[in-house]
Amino acid sequence: MNENVEEFFDELISELNKNEKNGVGNENLNIIEKGENEWTNEDILNNINKSDFSKYTEYSLSSLYITDERIHIDEDNKFQDFINVITKASDVNNKYKWIDSYYKYDSKEELDILAPKAQKKEYIFREYLEPFHLKELCLLRKYEQGAILKSSEKSKVDVNIVSEYIVHNTYKQIMKSFGYYLSHKIYIQAHIFHNKYGNSDHIIVLILRHFKDENFKQPLFHDRALVQIKSYSNDNKYSELTQKNLLHYAEIFKPFVSLRKVNYNFVEEIKDKIMFGI
Repeated sequence: MNENVEEFFDELISELNKNEKNGVGNENLNIIEKGENEWTNEDILNNINKSDFSKYTEYSLSSLYITDERIHIDEDNKFQDFINVITKASDVNNKYKWIDSYYKYDSKEELDILAPKAQKKEYIFREYLEPFHLKELCLLRKYEQGAILKSSEKSKVDVNIVSEYIVHNTYKQIMKSFGYYLSHKIYIQAHIFHNKYGNSDHIIVLILRHFKDENFKQPLFHDRALVQIKSYSNDNKYSELTQKNLLHYAEIFKPFVSLRKVNYNFVEEIKDKIMFGI
């Protein structure tokens, strides 16, 4: 496929979402036959139905919590103290289970060595399993590194632009038809906490554990969890304030973990450790 494959795929999602809402279902899957050359609109993401698509800036800090003496995390009293501290500092918390499938673009047919970005296209397909009211909800996400922001805190916080679609679970098959292949799959158990929920300075805390199986019986690591705090914004003029709030909130975790910005290579190393190939 040529360089328009990503735009073509984005437009396909838009059309399918609109058709499902109108009761058309899968009848218009022959949209693929139109040919990718017809899909060259540079503003495709802006034209997707607002109820199906969102785009925002994500600010985050991360760390691994590892138990002392490598004991099982469920038996670690310090970890339970950590959860209690987060709970007291939060307004509400909920538990989730989901599957993250990583799809990468198969660029074996790409001959243009001057366009290396084509080899790094990746979508995350998320299928929620719990709680019950979210079961079968699916999200398709694309992450892009955020622009360098004029902020005194810019070197201390990860900044990413997130494009997020609400999709049907059959889109996994559609992705394969567009040259994307399943590279990794992760089963995730999440405990998510919210501070100042619904406000502009809303902060989310995620405690994530990763498993090898869909029954969540075999943890990839018995002694650790991935800890992240995040804030989201649709307006970059509040970027500096958002980052300062995030760094200030991270201070309460210091007796347990040291949350920090992680570079891309570190993120890839964590992915290699916590994911298993398909």
